[in-house]
Amino acid sequence: MAFLTDVTTREPAFHIGNIPVCGVTMLAPMDGYSDSPFRQITRSLGSAVSFTEFINAMEVVSKNSKYGKRCSYQEMERPVCIQLFDNDADRLLAAAKRIETLFHPDWIDINMGCSVSQVANRGAGVGLLKNPMLVGQVIDSLVRNLSVPVTAKIRLGWDTESVNYLEVGRILEESGAAAVALHARTGDQLFHGSADWDAIAQLKQALNIPVIGNGDIQTVADIRQMLDHTRCDGVMIGRAAIANPWIFAGYDIPDVPASLFKSTVFMHLKLMKDYHDPVRGCVVFRKYAKKYLTHLGVDKTAIRNLLTTVDPDQFTAKFHQLVDDYSVEPGELK
Repeated sequence: MAFLTDVTTREPAFHIGNIPVCGVTMLAPMDGYSDSPFRQITRSLGSAVSFTEFINAMEVVSKNSKYGKRCSYQEMERPVCIQLFDNDADRLLAAAKRIETLFHPDWIDINMGCSVSQVANRGAGVGLLKNPMLVGQVIDSLVRNLSVPVTAKIRLGWDTESVNYLEVGRILEESGAAAVALHARTGDQLFHGSADWDAIAQLKQALNIPVIGNGDIQTVADIRQMLDHTRCDGVMIGRAAIANPWIFAGYDIPDVPASLFKSTVFMHLKLMKDYHDPVRGCVVFRKYAKKYLTHLGVDKTAIRNLLTTVDPDQFTAKFHQLVDDYSVEPGELK
């Protein structure tokens, strides 16, 4: 557990504007995953920051109330950052001002890294990187008109032929951004290939604001290796955390204590049922349940039987029974 005392500390590791960040690992904003229940789980395990799923600025300015649930959070999640996406500076400002007034986040992040076609092809997400001038306009407008810090999450560039993360990083800093997170792949890479940690190191060296590295973190050792290799201020963990939220507590899957595994997964299910409703909560929890039970070595037939259970009380009872029946000692998780 020496790792925990090394990188998770009550003293700030760095600041986002005037907001202290007490730790160097944090859950990445992920659509469909970074909801309040999962953020509460990862925050309790050591994630230093709570990023929401990205919110479409169009929804906010249209006053579509559906987006509000994705902006909701518990006080224990702070510091909380609400992430927005769009390709229009005026609309982003209007949305950000509304978000600031209604939800009081600690800061606002602009998504400049999503490579999903319906986002990127309209010029939002990673599509913004094709227009560095617009990037500057967006951040400058937000910084001048909001009372909370503004950050951005970017990629290396739109594609391998237009890598411009250093240019964009400097524009972000000059426009007043308080920090930048870099997913060290291009937009056309999606999640394929290897993340370029050298690029994270170069961006850190080029900027004076905090740089958060993202990409190819699978194990606890990877966190230390990224920090040592890049000298970045923080490490953002996405897909690996879905299967192993305990990584924020310094555990690889085989090392998670049985008692911690059980308490975490049971609490996660409870939070999902409370956040949604019992029926919807169990349905959304299925994607996590499959991963959790696979770690325990539960056979596929039993998992399939659970995932097709509709009644929330039966689902909960079956899930608890499977976890209790298959509980293993550290070193035996898969």
